[in-house]
Amino acid sequence: MSRCCVDNAFRLEFLEKHQRTIIRIGGRMEIDHMGRRVSLNPEKPTEAGQGCVLFGKTIQKAIGRKDGRLDISFTDGSTLVVPSDPKYEAWEASADDGFLVVSVPGGGLTTWSAKAKTKG
Repeated sequence: MSRCCVDNAFRLEFLEKHQRTIIRIGGRMEIDHMGRRVSLNPEKPTEAGQGCVLFGKTIQKAIGRKDGRLDISFTDGSTLVVPSDPKYEAWEASADDGFLVVSVPGGGLTTWSAKAKTKG
């Protein structure tokens, strides 16, 4: 992971092969790191800032579930889980190429495909 950002949400940014991917978390999240599990509210900066323990980590697997939950496992064994939210978009993942996945209020996912590259 290249950057963590805390404002009115918690954001993870990844840069790889000139491609930026952002995971923005607006709902409660659970992080398990080194055997310690914490539940964090991204709307509370002092809580959300604890999520920066994930800085510098490499994602092993990220899955957006049909029910709107996000599960991320990192190569060091850490995990990040964001459950769906009944009223709000709990999380979204976007990439520079236009790919977007959003956890919609009440559960479920909405996706947009990457933009086709055009020759110029």
